Amino acid sequence: MKTNVEGDSLWVKKYGEGMNDYTSCVHQTTDGGYIMTGYADGDSVQPFAGSRLLLLKVDSLGDTMWVQKWGGMSAGNWVEQTSDGGFMIVGETESFGAGQTDVWLLRTDSLGDTLWTRTFGGEHHDNASSGQQTSDGGFIIAGNLSMLYP
Repeated sequence: MKTNVEGDSLWVKKYGEGMNDYTSCVHQTTDGGYIMTGYADGDSVQPFAGSRLLLLKVDSLGDTMWVQKWGGMSAGNWVEQTSDGGFMIVGETESFGAGQTDVWLLRTDSLGDTLWTRTFGGEHHDNASSGQQTSDGGFIIAGNLSMLYP
């Protein structure tokens, strides 16, 4: 939903193919559109069951420009546009990595195509809630790592 400065609705859009698709973060992009992340195709009892990390780009009117999905049993928690016009996505995955749930950092180009991905975590549940590109071009991530991570 997009509102004006008084909070009046300008447009309301529904995205996703499954009944359990979910977005957790949205930011405006330099072209005036919006980028969103979350998960797609989850299950109402176990939201990550069969879910894939979702990245959705819409224009200034909320119309879908493109959609990307990655992994199984994964979710995106934070997305931001990077200095080169691409995107960084902070999420979590149960599909690969070192443990039960691992922090997942994805880097894409401006069309959402994968440039690289990294996982972080130990044997137990690890997750991340937000991140940001740093002034030196790297990334900083906020979250929770299990005590067994070196």
